Amino acid sequence: MKKAHKQLLAPLAISLLAIGLVGCDEEDNGIFGSGNNNELTLASFDKGIDRQTGREAVARIDTEYSDGERDIDVTNIIGSFNAQNINDLERSIVLSDNFEGTLEDRYIEVNGRNVRQPVYETNSSNKFNYETSYRTLDLSGVSAGSYSLGSSLTSSRGILTDLNNYPNIPPNIEFPTGSVCYIPVTTSDRSFFVFNDKDRTRYDDLDDWVDMTENRFSDNRNFSTTRSNTGINSQLKTAQIRYFAFDNEPEYIFRAVDYDDRIYEADYIDSNAPRPNENSRRGVVDCTLVNEIAADFLEDQIRRYY
Repeated sequence: MKKAHKQLLAPLAISLLAIGLVGCDEEDNGIFGSGNNNELTLASFDKGIDRQTGREAVARIDTEYSDGERDIDVTNIIGSFNAQNINDLERSIVLSDNFEGTLEDRYIEVNGRNVRQPVYETNSSNKFNYETSYRTLDLSGVSAGSYSLGSSLTSSRGILTDLNNYPNIPPNIEFPTGSVCYIPVTTSDRSFFVFNDKDRTRYDDLDDWVDMTENRFSDNRNFSTTRSNTGINSQLKTAQIRYFAFDNEPEYIFRAVDYDDRIYEADYIDSNAPRPNENSRRGVVDCTLVNEIAADFLEDQIRRYY
């Protein structure tokens, strides 16, 4: 079963304002990993609503990258997770400045913890490089107390793991030896929008999508709206709604593209984006993407305490 894995991309519609950009004092760039040199398995956990009970559902999502494909395995931990929310399509549309192409699973190349996926121009052999390198941080002995919530996001420090996202787990529980988190660092020859049929909204007019998104929250938080054009001869319209971070609420970014008279929400890969933080003494390190040892541990703890 081939399925697209969102972690390869910048998170759809959400950008966490974190986090000072510094070196990687704690990064261990040794032999951490899962699988052979041309296979890489990453695990994460997600929450949703069980449609039958209306209660919270929790799932473990394991994604395996190998040359020419990626496979996703979804395991229900609590309730029945709606797996339809997971992107399972093998081909996505890519739009950039005077460019239209595709991002396809069949072109994936894996070398250790590097996942390369070239973007090919439509009806052409031209391509540009898009690659994600998964840097590692040792989670052995890390607990929920390894993360310190400040009065604002910029004053928070430490290693944020799913031990923090599932607070019923006792705070003294620690990751076992061999636990590793992966920090994705993307590089691209150009910035681009990317989306597919699963991202299609119910709107056929970009203005209607903008009106809805500008009223997405009920707490009157501040936002900005930016419109632009992309694609061949800049003929396609795009919109971005950015909700600003405040207190301990992160920044949220929603983007959409008017493509073929349909409105799609889209990821955006910024070729000039700064690297994610890897130093817990200077900011927050997002460690919610983990190896099999850490994932098995987290699954056991969630089952036990939820």
